[in-house]
Amino acid sequence: MIGARGILTVMRIYRMKTLLRTIVALGAAAMLTMSPAFADTSLGVYQTHDRKMDYELMLCGSGEKELCVRLLKARGSAATSTVKPYIGKLIVNKAKPSGKNKWKGKMRVGQYELDGSLTLSPGKKFVMSGCVFVVMCDDFTLFPAK
Repeated sequence: MIGARGILTVMRIYRMKTLLRTIVALGAAAMLTMSPAFADTSLGVYQTHDRKMDYELMLCGSGEKELCVRLLKARGSAATSTVKPYIGKLIVNKAKPSGKNKWKGKMRVGQYELDGSLTLSPGKKFVMSGCVFVVMCDDFTLFPAK
């Protein structure tokens, strides 16, 4: 037979379990309602001309007007020890809009951070133009993934 102390302990455990379930349910509901605010709008996957590197372009930031670019994958000779640490990471983070399908911001290419512009011709190409130390400038063109 369970005494008064045992019944109180069982009731406390039951209340704690019920409270824990409620907290978990509220947390899950909050995450579901908040997730669209954090979701980025994908503009597609683009690749280098040799198809060895994949990049995901997405609208991000406040109001999803800024541009983010993530290195998704490197294959074959492109999967070097200097490239691998950047796989899964943003190489462009919240570039600011500067026109229709155009942005300006900083890009990370290997160990360099470039100031530049980004231009998207949807379904055709994506061009990143940038300069390091205002001396070395270049264009980097990506094409829709196949």
